[in-house]
Amino acid sequence: MQTTNISWCDYSWSPVTGCTRHGPECQNCWAEAFTRRQAAREDAPEYMDDLAWTQENAEVVVDTHADRLDDPLDYTYPDGPGRIFVVSMGDLFHREVPTSFIRRVVAVARQCPEHEFVFLTKRPERAADIDVAWPENAIVGTSVGSGPGGEYPDTTHRIDALRDVDARRWVSFEPLIEPVGEVDLSHIDWAVVGGENAADADRREMDHAWARDILRQCRRDDVAFHFKQSSAATNESGTRLTVENEQYGVYEQREIREYPPVPDVTERARQELTA
Repeated sequence: MQTTNISWCDYSWSPVTGCTRHGPECQNCWAEAFTRRQAAREDAPEYMDDLAWTQENAEVVVDTHADRLDDPLDYTYPDGPGRIFVVSMGDLFHREVPTSFIRRVVAVARQCPEHEFVFLTKRPERAADIDVAWPENAIVGTSVGSGPGGEYPDTTHRIDALRDVDARRWVSFEPLIEPVGEVDLSHIDWAVVGGENAADADRREMDHAWARDILRQCRRDDVAFHFKQSSAATNESGTRLTVENEQYGVYEQREIREYPPVPDVTERARQELTA
């Protein structure tokens, strides 16, 4: 467990580490690059190529950490209860993660109602297929960065798969690497939008018009909207979205960082902590 500077959460917890590339958004994966740099600093042996997050390396790079399961129960939260990003350095719903382990992770979230547990996956189909009772303080999301008819394979189908997850739901449009077009946001509680973080030579730039189009659809469907960042070399850069000021007919930059309502069970748990 640790605090994080990710704008949409307060803490991160990684009982699973590692993943394999699963769509066009993964081309410049920050977590993969960080993991491999860390391994290099620790004098990893000659098989550094085996640490690439490819399908062939899945058994090597995806790992479960049973010793971290109790971290949310034992951690001293410096900023009090908050949002916990579950598995920030991998994908809990990767095929290499046993279903029994996933259930154990969800069970810990249920034991900590004062926190919101934010799950994110590129594999919502598996999240929907697993027989697990999602607690009210969990919110499950999927990543979408490309749309139909664009340069990259369309990943908007993940939103339809996500709707089969019996929990509160959110969509991470990050990295947004092309317009996603009109999307069905029914039964979605939250949308987070962000550009790609990567070196200048590798980065795919996000046009703010693409993010504004998602904002328009969120306003239409009453979905909370959170603009995380523009495309940049570093994380959390350019946090203001260029939007139109309809009153004056000009464009201005505005920080828009909304969150879905806090669940009732979480509100009650927090009140009990301060009683």
